[in-house]
Amino acid sequence: MTRRRVGRGVFLLEIMTEEIPARMVAAAIEDLRSIVAKALTVARLGDESDEELRIEATPLGTPRRLAVMATGVPARQTDERRVVIGPPVSAAFDSAGNATRAAIGFAKAQGVAVQKLERVSTPRGECIQASRVVHGVPATEALAEALPPLIESMTFPKMMRWGNGDHRFVRPIHSILALLDEKIIPMTIAGIRSGRTTLGHRTVSTKKLTIASPSTYVAILRRQGVLVDVKERRAEIKKQLDEAARKIGGRIAPPPTTEGPAPPEGDEELLEEVLHLVEWPTVISGSFDEAFLDLPSSILVTAMRHHQKFFSLLGRDGGLLGSFLAVANVLSDRSGAICRGNEWVLRARLADARFFWEEDRRVPFIDRRRELERVTFHEKLGSYALKTARMEQLVDPLLEPFKEAGLEIDRAAAVEAIRHCKSDLTTQMVNEFPELQGMVGGIYARAEGLSERVASAIEGHYGPRGADDALPAVPEGLLVSIVDRLDTQAGLFLIGIVPTGSRDPYGLRRSAQGVCRILIESRLHVSLTRLIDCALGSQTPNAGADSVDAAGRARAALIDFYRARLQYLGEEAGLRSDSVRAALATNADDPYESRLRMNALDTIRSEPGFESLALAHKRIKNILKTPPSVALDAARLHERAERDLHADLEAARPTILEGVRRRDYLTTLRGIADLRPALDRFFDEVMVMVEDPAIRENRLALLQTIASLFTQVGDFSEIAVEGDAPAPQARG
Repeated sequence: MTRRRVGRGVFLLEIMTEEIPARMVAAAIEDLRSIVAKALTVARLGDESDEELRIEATPLGTPRRLAVMATGVPARQTDERRVVIGPPVSAAFDSAGNATRAAIGFAKAQGVAVQKLERVSTPRGECIQASRVVHGVPATEALAEALPPLIESMTFPKMMRWGNGDHRFVRPIHSILALLDEKIIPMTIAGIRSGRTTLGHRTVSTKKLTIASPSTYVAILRRQGVLVDVKERRAEIKKQLDEAARKIGGRIAPPPTTEGPAPPEGDEELLEEVLHLVEWPTVISGSFDEAFLDLPSSILVTAMRHHQKFFSLLGRDGGLLGSFLAVANVLSDRSGAICRGNEWVLRARLADARFFWEEDRRVPFIDRRRELERVTFHEKLGSYALKTARMEQLVDPLLEPFKEAGLEIDRAAAVEAIRHCKSDLTTQMVNEFPELQGMVGGIYARAEGLSERVASAIEGHYGPRGADDALPAVPEGLLVSIVDRLDTQAGLFLIGIVPTGSRDPYGLRRSAQGVCRILIESRLHVSLTRLIDCALGSQTPNAGADSVDAAGRARAALIDFYRARLQYLGEEAGLRSDSVRAALATNADDPYESRLRMNALDTIRSEPGFESLALAHKRIKNILKTPPSVALDAARLHERAERDLHADLEAARPTILEGVRRRDYLTTLRGIADLRPALDRFFDEVMVMVEDPAIRENRLALLQTIASLFTQVGDFSEIAVEGDAPAPQARG
C-alpha cells in the first residue's frame, strides 16, 4: 500500500433522539465511540496504529443526544494496492500464448489491461494475477459510505421502531449532525438526512442551532443550556450537591447497604443515574415532615432515592435530616414550583411507606413464614416454604468447614435465619420496594426481638449482589447466602434452566460467582461436588427432575459451570489465564484451594528457571502417554543421572509434601523446582524408551512419581512458555 501526505481534520457526529433511559446512556455513548473507530478503519482513514488520529476520550452525550469527536482524521483515504488472483495460466492462455476469454474477462472485471496481468505461483498452481492501485476518495465520501450500516447495526437492551419504517434504534432519531471540519458528511441514517444543525435545551431554545465546525460544538451547546461533556456535567452536579448540603448543615447520605460498612457519605450510584437524566443540572433542596424520621432510615432513603431520585442528607450526628436534594433539568427554579412539587410527591411517597410499615407490623414477623406456602418460587420447584425447608438440609455439611476457617456458626441462629429469610416477600413494604428484600426482613426481625445474629443473617443473605459488593457481615449470613444460592442453582439446573450464551434470566452466573467469592474470601475449604450433591438430593420430585439421569446431567453441568466461574474470577483477579487453567485442570472442587494454587503458579512464573521446569513437565507428560505398568524400584536404576534424579527427588519430597499438607503451594513449587538440574541431566543422558521392558517401565515409573508431584499444584501443560514444542522423540 502506498500512502499520500494528506491534511488532518476534526470529525463530529451527533445523533439526536427522543429521551434515552438513563441506564442506557453511558453504554450507548461508548458503543458509538467504538462504531466511529471501526468506521474510520473500514473507510481507510486510520486505525490504532495511526499516531495522529485521536478519538475524543471525553464522553459526549445527554439523555437525548449521543455524540463523538475525532481529531487528526485524514482529508482523503490512503491509496491502496489491490491484488486479485485469477484463473490458472492454463485456462488464461492458449497453446500459442494468446489470452483466452477467461483472461480477458478477468482483466476487464479488475479494470486492468490484459498485458498487465502477472503470473504467480499459488497453492493451486501457476495463476494469473491483477494488481492495481485504488486511489483514495475524500474522507467525507468514505465516511458517508461506512457509517450508516454500522450505526444502524447498533443494539440496545430495548429498541424502538417508529413511523412507517423498519428502522430500529434505542429511541426515534430526530436529526444527524455529521461534520468533517466545515464540510457536511452527506449520508442518511434511519431515513434521516445528515446536516449541520442540532437543538439546545428544551426550555431554552426551540430554534435549530447551526454548527459551523466541530470546534464550536461544545461551547454553542453550553450557551444554549446543554452540558454535552459528560465529565463536565458530572463535576457540576457534584459541586452543586456539595454546596447545597453544606448550606443545610449536612452531607449526602450513602445508599442503604447490608453487605459491610457503608461509605461515610455520597451516593455514586444515584449520581451516575441523575447524570444521564439531565442536560443542564440544577440542584434544588426541599424538606419533609420530620415526623417521618421515626421510620427506619433505610426505608426512608430508599423511598427517596429509588422512586424520586432524591439525595438524602445526614446531620452531624449521623442521623437523617428532614431535607433532600434533587437534580432538575432546568436552568433555575426561581418560582420554587419544582421544589414544591417535589415536596408534595415525596410527602405522598413517605405516607405510603408509613402505611406499609404499620400494616406489616400488625402481623408478627415470625408468623409470616406460614404465608410463604402461598408464594411460588418456581412453578416446578414449589413455594418459598419448600425452598427454605430444602435450604435447612444444607446447613450441616457446612458447619465443619466454617469451624476450620475460624468462623464459628451458631447452628440454631443459622436455621432460624433460613426459616425467616424469605418472609419479607409477604410484606407490603417489599412489594412496594423490592430492592429492599432482605433488608426489610432484618429490620422486622429486630423489631420482633429476634437475635442480632439472626436479623443480620436475614438482612445480608442476598449479598454479595455484584462483583464489588462486600460479603454478609456475620458467619450465619455467609452460610444462608451459600445455601440459598445452591438450592436455586440445583433446582433450576435440574429442570433444565441453564445459562446459554448471553442469556441468564435468573442471574445464575452472578449467583455462582457469589458462592465462589464467599468461599475464597472467607477461606472456606469446601467440596463443591459434595455441596452440589446435597443440594440436588434435597430437591423434591418435579417435572423432569425425578430421574437419575436428570440429576446426573444437572450435577455434571453444575460442576462445569462452577469451573467456568472460577476461571472468570481468577482472570478478574489479575491472574494469567493459563495459570488459572493449569490450577483448575488438576482440581476445581475446592474454590479456595484452587485460588491458592492459581496464586502460587502465577507467582513462581517470575522466578528463574520456571520456563525450563514447565517444559520438562510437558516433556514428562508427553512421554507418559504410555503409563508405567510397574511401581518404581530404586534398586533397578542403573545410570548415574537417573540415580541422582531419584536421590534429589527423595531429598525434596518431605518439603514438597509438607507444602501440600499446609496448602503452601509456592513452597511446594519451589521444592519441585529444585529438581530441575537433575531433570535436565536425566533427559540429556538417559534414554527412557529403551528396548528392555523392565528398564523402560522402571524409568517411566520414576517420571510418573515426579509428574504426580507437579499435579499436586497444577497441570503445567496448560501454561504457555517460550520454547514450547513437542517433546523430542529421539531419547524417549
